[in-house]
Amino acid sequence: MAKATAKNLTEVQRLSSILSATLNEGIFFGELSRHLATVVKADRVLVFRALENAAPKMVSMNFKASSLEIESGLAAYVMKSKRAYFSNSVERDPLLGSEAKAGVKSEIAIPVAHEGIVIATMHFQMMEEGTEYGRQDVTNIASVLNELKTPIANMKMYLSAMALNEALMRQIQEQQAELETKGPGLVLSNDYKIEEKEIVTRSEAMSDLLALADKAALTNANVLIEGEVGTGKEMIARRIHCRSERAERSFIVVDCAKDENVLMEEIFGACENEGAIERANGGTLVLRNIEKLNVNSQASLAQYLKEGVAVRCNSTTPFRADVKIIATSNDSLIERIEEGTFRDDLYFSLNTVSLDVPALRSRIEDIEVLAHHFLNIGKASDLMKSIAPSALRILAEYSWASNVRELRSVMERAYILADGMIIDENHLPEQVLEGKIEEEVEVEEEVYTFSEMTLNDLEKQHICKTLDFLSGNKTRTAKNLGITVKTLYNKLHSYGMIMPKEA
Repeated sequence: MAKATAKNLTEVQRLSSILSATLNEGIFFGELSRHLATVVKADRVLVFRALENAAPKMVSMNFKASSLEIESGLAAYVMKSKRAYFSNSVERDPLLGSEAKAGVKSEIAIPVAHEGIVIATMHFQMMEEGTEYGRQDVTNIASVLNELKTPIANMKMYLSAMALNEALMRQIQEQQAELETKGPGLVLSNDYKIEEKEIVTRSEAMSDLLALADKAALTNANVLIEGEVGTGKEMIARRIHCRSERAERSFIVVDCAKDENVLMEEIFGACENEGAIERANGGTLVLRNIEKLNVNSQASLAQYLKEGVAVRCNSTTPFRADVKIIATSNDSLIERIEEGTFRDDLYFSLNTVSLDVPALRSRIEDIEVLAHHFLNIGKASDLMKSIAPSALRILAEYSWASNVRELRSVMERAYILADGMIIDENHLPEQVLEGKIEEEVEVEEEVYTFSEMTLNDLEKQHICKTLDFLSGNKTRTAKNLGITVKTLYNKLHSYGMIMPKEA
């Protein structure tokens, strides 16, 4: 008995090595079913893999990869119940109608699972009367599978990653098809309508911002949303549209970071083709990256906002359109105005309501709730995972250069990498593990020594030191000095520190 047990253990160890060395599902399940066929008798062995929608797909028959389309109500049942099932009277079993038609007399089906997630079912079938399956067979198979936790976990992670990749590829193909239909840079939802997306927050700053956005939704006023990359500016734009009287009308997004001629045609149309303004009539037009809008396009847009009338490119016939404009910018438009690269009349037309979206690092209290949200979004309750306190601490200490967008990517990656139900620091990317919030540097107080200088010289010295301390950021320097950016530019020009055209 001891020798038999030792031999079986050796065979399982050999099988574990084989399974750990492959991610080919045909080979993996073929070798696994080959070994289990030595544990229970069978005339035919089938393996069905669980797809995203819990529908079974056959991947192996009699130890070889197979893609035959064979229906199995039993496979679907075992995947859903996560429990083994056997029957020695297939012809009278309502779950086994298709098997009975194939001449199966008795069958046992076992779920292959890791941490409650079924990745496949294995079916052992007898075609002749006389052989029956029992609970001991279930126990014997389960015992072997329990010894193969590591390779099964690896296959589960691979299949999850493959499913995610396939889903992303489908999204890319759908978006490419939409772009080919609608034209580059123009984003239209089906039937010109969109649905509001949930914005998760517990921070006071973000809650106040959303309250202001809801007020903006009750008016036809144009809105300017400023904030760093990835802070969720476009989601706020969607919220404003969906909570307005325009919710049933079109919602169109145009990216302003493109060639001038292409952009003008996308916004205003050309010849017989309608542009975004006409398509958004009665609805909302979002101008993404408004800070990159070229000067000529700025003039045309400012004219439309002033008069409510526009003209298509290569046309002389004006048209009217009632459109709510929501502009988003990654940079401060005030600084662009001071630099002379953005029209002040366009700024004030867009800036009826101004929303400044805070960076994620300035609302640390949102990191935990957002991390859990992105980790489990769209997951069934039994598939949801948790985050260890050590990992949460690291997430809170990271600076999040790409803000909420980066956090979502990190959590989706962590879900795939975690074999268990807990996300810890080992599942976080290297840049997050190495990232730290910059510590405040204690500056030694300088000893004041008298020196002869005029007030102008003293002012120049203070301005230059402030500019140097803030790494040349003119907007922050002007704010700290209590002057406008334009005034700062004029002073730097008088000091000979910038060219006249910059001032």
